[in-house]
Amino acid sequence: MFHKNVLITLMMFAAVGSAAGLLASTASGARHAQRTIAFVRETNGFFDPVQKGAEAASTALGDRLIVETADDAPTQISTIKSLIAQHVDAIAVDPQDHPAALKPVLAQAQAAGISTLSFDQAIAGSGSIWVNQTGSTAYAQALADALAAQTGSKGQYAIVPCRPANPIVQTWLKAIKAYIPTQYPRMKRVAVVYGDDSGSPQETAMFRHLIKTHPHMRGLIALCQTEAFVVPQAIIQAHKVGKVFAAGNGEGYCEPVDAQLATYVRRGAEDIVCGGDRAKLGYLTAWAADYLARGHTFASGQYDVGGPVGTGSYDARNMELAPLGQPLTITKANIDQYAGG
Repeated sequence: MFHKNVLITLMMFAAVGSAAGLLASTASGARHAQRTIAFVRETNGFFDPVQKGAEAASTALGDRLIVETADDAPTQISTIKSLIAQHVDAIAVDPQDHPAALKPVLAQAQAAGISTLSFDQAIAGSGSIWVNQTGSTAYAQALADALAAQTGSKGQYAIVPCRPANPIVQTWLKAIKAYIPTQYPRMKRVAVVYGDDSGSPQETAMFRHLIKTHPHMRGLIALCQTEAFVVPQAIIQAHKVGKVFAAGNGEGYCEPVDAQLATYVRRGAEDIVCGGDRAKLGYLTAWAADYLARGHTFASGQYDVGGPVGTGSYDARNMELAPLGQPLTITKANIDQYAGG
């Protein structure tokens, strides 16, 4: 009787923790009835470590992982319809640059009782859990911190978003606008200038002109990957290296760092911020898919994921699940650890 009562008490405690969202998972290695998790990724090699992480989590959890590749919206839609027909338990998909196109088919999956998730990028309004490499606020703040570290936390700066862009760019923009005045009161924003995501000489010339027309400019924060290449080029062409600095979004060009970006970092024209370990993104995605497939729901708070992730954090407002911890900032001091051979 004693052992039975202890077990009942522990089960009640776990249920309360799940409701509060506080360290509410089973251990990553716990074995239970096998579920079928579908993972829809691009053929791009960027997702190879993501897949490996998902495979590791599925093995630890005792689940069956189906991996499908699809590089455009029509192929992704037909793939998801096929997975619905196979009655899988959960579907996780990278929406690429067409999240809205996937909403109807994901609604079909949910109507069939299948849990849906997106990884790397959000599908706003789809009812799908978004598994991100790092929390949106943490990433935005890391970009701001990267610039402040270079400028001595003072001086004029501009924020550089882009059009077209994933909606997350606007989330980062709002977060940086709110963060810098409180954290770095001696930094003054003088402009928000949108790039055109082209990387063309004309775009570089536009930012070179921006730098020259603001003689007291100390830095720029590039929120989009293309502009993370354009802005340091503009700084170099304006002969402002060491006087004007940049913090750039290095996602997609880390592990190892792209050779061109590494050159900018070594020259002192830019520090770049990377979201984190892509294998952890895959592990967390498969873990979350398993968690939902077993009938659980997420509430705001922290979750014990185990494995290489450790603890994850869920934000119910954005339906966003991400590993705890700060993103990686790559500087002149550590670039040799992350640059390719």
